[in-house]
Amino acid sequence: MSELLRRLVSHITQRADPRIHVVTSSNIADEEPTTTLAPASPQIASAEIVEPSGKINGVPVGEPTPSRFSYFIDGIERRRVVMYYAGVPVLYGFAASACRHRDRRERRMQTHGEPVIREALFCPKRLVGFCSEGIDVIDVEENGTVFEDHPVVLLEAAKHKVSDVRARLEAQVISSWLADFEGTDEWLLVDGSLSGDYHLYNAPNVVGVVKSHQTQYFPIEEQRKILELRVGERSGLFVPKGRKRHEVYSWYLRLWSHHGQDAYFGLVRIEAPKCERTLAMVDQICQWLLAERTPLSLPDSRWDRMLYPIRDCEQFLASLAPSKVMLDSAMMRLVAADRR
Repeated sequence: MSELLRRLVSHITQRADPRIHVVTSSNIADEEPTTTLAPASPQIASAEIVEPSGKINGVPVGEPTPSRFSYFIDGIERRRVVMYYAGVPVLYGFAASACRHRDRRERRMQTHGEPVIREALFCPKRLVGFCSEGIDVIDVEENGTVFEDHPVVLLEAAKHKVSDVRARLEAQVISSWLADFEGTDEWLLVDGSLSGDYHLYNAPNVVGVVKSHQTQYFPIEEQRKILELRVGERSGLFVPKGRKRHEVYSWYLRLWSHHGQDAYFGLVRIEAPKCERTLAMVDQICQWLLAERTPLSLPDSRWDRMLYPIRDCEQFLASLAPSKVMLDSAMMRLVAADRR
């Protein structure tokens, strides 16, 4: 059992508060442990095409070449409803991020630095009069935001707050790597959009691979050209608009043939710093990514978009997180404490 949940058992045992209702499962939403972010809502955004041709059409990138990526960053989250306090859901959340290094001499992956981890309870503090020394509680209504007093709305807000914490941890690890390797020949591959302090550096060696396609940046006529990309083809470069972070150059790349598959099979979106070097290296970066397709990330169901070093990072972080069995055990102890 985690230290936070152990303290929570002690707290419930001592208080015997009738407003606390411990649950071992939730009928409101599936709260099984997860290593992926909660699916974002589909949305339409805009982009500025910066490809010299002025078009989004497919561009062959050439044959795969040995990858220069040697560092990889990913993050995970796990969440579970642990109780209701006076009818308000309280979510347990675990988030972590780490950097893994591919040691070419020893032919194995190693952890670079220390992983960053945070576990806490997530709830609206204005509705949950719950506090105890040693129990980290994160308010889902930070910065003046107030949600409707509806359990489902409050639970969704808590889940998104866990994802926000995960994103902040990933940005922290990326910033640390950038500070360590500024001015070197090392390259970093990040799972997801670029974050951290990459904008503070001149042409940093960092690239992000986005596996999901919830945001569509182009009208359907242009989007069709992206979906028709062949293996080893990239789209024209563009600058996504409306980002909360600093601007990046972005493009799509087809890693695997989608013949007989979903239109998005093997399709990823790449992000790189908005600088002249990215414009000069875009095809070379694609060649490195094509080389990263082996070994396959099986048995992961996302193997067509999940590069193996990223999966290794995810698996390493999963080994640090509480398992479903551990969380089930913790829930039973909480129920026992609540009955005293």
